[in-house]
Amino acid sequence: MRRHWVLSLVLAVGAALVAAPTAQAGDGFFTSQDLTGAIAAPIGRTEPSGWSTPWDLKRHFAYVSEDRQLIVASAGPDGAWSWTVATTNGGYIFGYLATYSYAWDHSSHIVYTNASTSHLMETWSSEASPRWQTVDLTETYHGPKAKVSPRGYEQDGQQHLFFKEYDAGAIWEATFVPGTGWGFTNLTSRAGIPPNSRLSSNLAGSPLGADGEAVGYIGADGYPHVLAGQHGRWIDQRVGVPGAMEFSAVNSMALLRDGHSVRYVLQYSTGDFHLHEAAWEGGRWTDTDIAAALPQLDPNRAPDTNNGSYLWNADGSEHMFTTDADGAAREYVRTRDGAWVAWRDTEAVPDGADWVAAFTAPDDTVHGTETEFFVYYTSDRHVIVADLTAPYQA
Repeated sequence: MRRHWVLSLVLAVGAALVAAPTAQAGDGFFTSQDLTGAIAAPIGRTEPSGWSTPWDLKRHFAYVSEDRQLIVASAGPDGAWSWTVATTNGGYIFGYLATYSYAWDHSSHIVYTNASTSHLMETWSSEASPRWQTVDLTETYHGPKAKVSPRGYEQDGQQHLFFKEYDAGAIWEATFVPGTGWGFTNLTSRAGIPPNSRLSSNLAGSPLGADGEAVGYIGADGYPHVLAGQHGRWIDQRVGVPGAMEFSAVNSMALLRDGHSVRYVLQYSTGDFHLHEAAWEGGRWTDTDIAAALPQLDPNRAPDTNNGSYLWNADGSEHMFTTDADGAAREYVRTRDGAWVAWRDTEAVPDGADWVAAFTAPDDTVHGTETEFFVYYTSDRHVIVADLTAPYQA
């Protein structure tokens, strides 16, 4: 295993971590809104995915409704939510949604796989073209067919998408460059071992700012891997322990406020249903068995979610949301000083959907506050948004 990852070439580790309070949703800090009951938002049937648009401080999430339309719900800092139909072709969406904003043209993007063609699809809107439009990226730009659940984000003024090839299973990157358009690159042929062919949806990706970008995947060797890239150069790093089964997320944990350390994490579970976190900090990778750190939890209920993990910069804590055995939403938290805690954030939802989405959004650029959200469905499929706003911690 390589001991020196590309990040070690470019990161400078800051001061020691300082303890900070965490969002204790179990103590009632979150408030929640039933968007189906309040504004007649359509009931949901697949996992939502959330993002924010920093230029107008709005927050958004997308999901597929029961009648198979792609729905986008949006709100400003005042918390007044509205919704619209982005496309009526939601019945052809297969797997999880990838959502992100793009500063170059102030646009929002929803990327997914077409269930009937295995083509990579993009539904987008912008300030200049506010009507939602859909483009078949595979057909239009002659890319390979894709397996389910692509990932996407903005990095270096470009759009980046990652997905597994439908036939060969290689990891591909699709990149949009202003003035050039979309192009496709086979990353597996450049670096890394092939991904596990049985785990078609288990890719994760994150922009790392000045440190490049990272793609997480389960390798054919049964280990979690992180493929790190910068300016077209990619290096593969095997991390964690063998027996990896699935991902929660790769997150860019850049705690740069007030000189805090830089930390990058990959969350995954193993065959014994234990949740693990492989973390890069201080120039090396470590692995934590979260089930061992939280022995009071049922080890057979490791989080199984693709869009429910984030860093809350307000206090430098890492959060994961999942559903418990009875359908209640549960929150796993790592505080900035390294302690693990967990809360049950909702009552049990008998026969409710398993999907929970979570994300953060800047709330007030003047006062430096940030809001965290988690979105879930009740047993009658109502769409519930829970949120909590707090100032950044010194």
